[in-house]
Amino acid sequence: MSAYNAFVLRWILSNYPTESIWQLKDSFSAKRNEIGGGKVSLDDIEHGALRPLIGYRAHAVLVCAARSCPPLQRFAYTADKFDEQDDQAYRTWLARDDLNKFLPNEKKAEISSIFKWFKQDFDQAGGIPKILGRYAPAPVREFAASGNYEIKYLPYNWGLNDQGLHGRNYSRAQLLFDNIFK
Repeated sequence: MSAYNAFVLRWILSNYPTESIWQLKDSFSAKRNEIGGGKVSLDDIEHGALRPLIGYRAHAVLVCAARSCPPLQRFAYTADKFDEQDDQAYRTWLARDDLNKFLPNEKKAEISSIFKWFKQDFDQAGGIPKILGRYAPAPVREFAASGNYEIKYLPYNWGLNDQGLHGRNYSRAQLLFDNIFK
């Protein structure tokens, strides 16, 4: 996880400024990162190594530099502390109202598109309500676990998660354009 996140940061910094990781050529598919003497892509790490190994738990810890990504934690992931660190990453992510919203009065949860894209990973762990119930903020945890609500998946903002202005106005139309005309 830490290697993946470090590779993303290095890629962004070596191509900065950019509005989105999608404006850069082959960000996820190019085998430009060295691990154990071999070259691997971000896709190799995420889909070939981490998801098969840790399933849904990968989705709160991998950061793709987009505004809608789970927040980058301020620590390196380690094997001996991973369970605790992953729990913290999920709790931090689900507590961010700009990334996930729990609306008990409306019987609605507005959650990251990551839950839709990787639904099979969450289903293998008991389903989205079970995961949300485990990690949601305490005041809405029981509601989240119940599954008695409509799920709406929030549009994913692929704009660069930057402290400055880069990526703030990156639109879905721009994402489409960047993917067609690479």
